[in-house]
Amino acid sequence: MRFHIDSKHAPEDCGLANPDKGIPMAPNWSERCKELGITYVAGGTCQPQHNHFMFVETDDMDKVRDLMLPMMGIWDITVTPVKERA
Repeated sequence: MRFHIDSKHAPEDCGLANPDKGIPMAPNWSERCKELGITYVAGGTCQPQHNHFMFVETDDMDKVRDLMLPMMGIWDITVTPVKERA
């Protein structure tokens, strides 16, 4: 199944903008997907707005949770299952 993952965070919760606060940086998502056995389809960011998105494929929803675990509690994350249309 394919999932759309939409996430955002407040500027004060940005690891990139606040390196001295100990906020974790977002991982390399395609590499993290490989580690977890998830297919990374596509993704991107809008850094000025602190928005992130990606599409992934997996048959295990627990893997999606594990994927986002490093940012849970810091980012607002929405995961939506999607069907590919021909």
